[in-house]
Amino acid sequence: MSKDLTRRSFVKGAVTTGVVAAAGAAMAGCGSNNQSASSDRKGGDSAGASEEKIPMTIGYWGGNCCELAVYVAIENHCFEDNGIEPSVVTITADTSELLANDEIDFFLWTPGFFLSWLQGANAKLIDTMHTGCWSGITLEGNGIESAADLKGKKVGCTGMSGPSYVETNALYSRATGGKGAEDINWTVYDGSLLLQALKDYEVDAIIGIDSTLYPQVKDTEGAKFFFISAQELSDYYCCFVCCNSHTLEKYPEAGDRLAKAFADADDILRKDVDASVEMAIEKGYTVGKYPNIEKGLANNYLYGHGNEDDFKASIYERWDELRVSGFLPDCPEDEAKAKEYLQQLTEGIAEWHGDVAKDTAAKKLSEQVKERGDAFGTNPVDVQNA
Repeated sequence: MSKDLTRRSFVKGAVTTGVVAAAGAAMAGCGSNNQSASSDRKGGDSAGASEEKIPMTIGYWGGNCCELAVYVAIENHCFEDNGIEPSVVTITADTSELLANDEIDFFLWTPGFFLSWLQGANAKLIDTMHTGCWSGITLEGNGIESAADLKGKKVGCTGMSGPSYVETNALYSRATGGKGAEDINWTVYDGSLLLQALKDYEVDAIIGIDSTLYPQVKDTEGAKFFFISAQELSDYYCCFVCCNSHTLEKYPEAGDRLAKAFADADDILRKDVDASVEMAIEKGYTVGKYPNIEKGLANNYLYGHGNEDDFKASIYERWDELRVSGFLPDCPEDEAKAKEYLQQLTEGIAEWHGDVAKDTAAKKLSEQVKERGDAFGTNPVDVQNA
């Protein structure tokens, strides 16, 4: 089955063009003093000799430590050191449009963006970035201890397609055998109104990105987590290094160079996570209201590059989350055929380039999970004392 045919058959009955906007809104925050996308791209006729730098527009949202490796790569010249001439922009537009217009070459790919690929987004995943950075919170007395308790509950979100929505539905469906999209009463809010909706008991729970929810738990009496993806979904990577597929076609070495740049950034980050967070706050990449929370989150995430098995398994897992959440209506019910179907999707979106990073951070994710558990316990973020 060809990629184009695969996309056309899968997109039928899935979601609307608001998918990417919703996923992007979940990541949005305050940026630094870079340009905003879309911006004028720097030219370049071909990759030419290997020593010639490849012009690439590097995009990020800012305002969260989910993109910490991106900030580290920018500030430590990891792109330049690996043959890339970066033009750094903050993302303020729909990423599908930016990709379609070739106005962006890289951004952090989260689970919500998988649906945009089904709709034809010209992107490839080339390596892993880190494990889950999404959570759900509720108030004491609402009767919610885990995603399995959400049947019939009112849950607020910023869009019914974003990463936290997909993962919450998947956790619920796997725990209960039900369909989260049908059993849970979802309500969409502007992100700035979610917490107040919870406080006013308009909803029983809310979901979103860690960098937003952790400070809210600290500031809200009776608030607590009912799921933390960095814990419950720690067997798989959540976010990926994404590259514009047109860029990969034009510059065959672009994927290797981008993967190596992030492997180098990962090395720097791992040596002193707290220092990397302090840099991000100082440079204005993140909000920095509670530095110790951001440091705890960054220590909780597992950053890694260079293990192809984990890369493919994590992409497959993301597709399977969409399947159990009801976003892949054409997926066969037969288990063997469904597995083949999801594998075709995985191979369609994946273009592995992490071999260049194997000398830097090629540990299997299972080994990293054990090491983190030994060092920090299940969750190193001390919210109340931050």
